[in-house]
Amino acid sequence: MNLEEIQQEIIQEEGGIILKPYQDHLGFWTIGAGHLIREHEKTELMRGITYEQGLAMFLKDFNVSVKDMETFSDGMELPDIAKECILHMVFQLGLPKLNKFKKFKQCLMNKNFDGAIVEMKDSRWYNQTTNRANRLIEKMKKLIE
Repeated sequence: MNLEEIQQEIIQEEGGIILKPYQDHLGFWTIGAGHLIREHEKTELMRGITYEQGLAMFLKDFNVSVKDMETFSDGMELPDIAKECILHMVFQLGLPKLNKFKKFKQCLMNKNFDGAIVEMKDSRWYNQTTNRANRLIEKMKKLIE
């Protein structure tokens, strides 16, 4: 799994590193490459950031996501494509929300990638970010072809 390529994909999906705060499709204040502005960060981040700050914030968030992907998939022997999909999902959702995908996780444990795709589609996440979800589903389909 090439982490640098995944970083570039995520930055692209987020529209680059955006220096001014914006509201995402759900109305949450966001900055950089998809960094959710938390309440304790509002004073600092609502004024905007430099590119360097945005990149540093992204790399920190990405590294947390890599660890969260490893936590989510602990004990599973998964191909890199599946790990990459989990990494994208955990970057977007966070580990607490991804942990609610219990049937998805069970399918991955059983290497039931068809079932994992069904569970990806059967979610609020899919309905809220269909294009992004479909890109990950296409990656996951490579495991069953």
